[in-house]
Amino acid sequence: MHALAVAAAVMFLAAAPAFAQPSREHLDAMRHLRLGQENMHHEQWDKAEAEFQAAIKLEPTLEMAHYGLGQVYMATKRYPDAVRAYLACRDAFVSNTSRRATNDAEAQRALDDQIRSLEDEKTLLVSGRVTAMTSGGPIDLDRRISDLKARRYHESKAMPDTPAWISIALGSAYFRSGSMSKAEREYLEALKADPKLGEAHNNLAVVYMLTQRYAEANAEVKAAEKSGFRVNPQLKEDLKKASVRH
Repeated sequence: MHALAVAAAVMFLAAAPAFAQPSREHLDAMRHLRLGQENMHHEQWDKAEAEFQAAIKLEPTLEMAHYGLGQVYMATKRYPDAVRAYLACRDAFVSNTSRRATNDAEAQRALDDQIRSLEDEKTLLVSGRVTAMTSGGPIDLDRRISDLKARRYHESKAMPDTPAWISIALGSAYFRSGSMSKAEREYLEALKADPKLGEAHNNLAVVYMLTQRYAEANAEVKAAEKSGFRVNPQLKEDLKKASVRH
């Protein structure tokens, strides 16, 4: 190589900022996150809750730790706590999106590490070594993995819609808490992010049926089935009977 080229290369390397290594807090937070996921799938609810909370204490914007905590609360029927956990997950999403818009390396690393943790979790589920503790199972994991991967290439500074998986989870927590209007709002938010999401159409059908809006419920059942979602035959039968009575 020409001497001038060598000198220029040396100067460039000297001037280039070193890529920051992950902090001890981040590494520990990811370790707690993975332990939380593992304990959750083994139905070790207390241990899973403690691990997710430890991850959040170390890294408050770790979305999947908040989400995992919400899953634990749903499984143990602590629905108001689940609402709070999923709201915190949404707040973390907003914060992380803003940080990545400014090319924050730590935020990007956290995103990539969470993708890997979810992929590992899916591998365990597919292998049968652990049991799916959520209604969506691998489908729910696929949805979250796809969303996080898509965010790698999000360059616009405009805030994207809240991911459908957050809105679906939050809607279900509100539903179990008895707040139909808030559940409806979140399911509609999920459809705003993904208009073909059969699960959201199905859940809206339930809300509409329980609030005696039968025509709207029937429309949502049709939309869910059109998307390929298998609607529970009992829901359709209950909706048919309720529509006849009114």
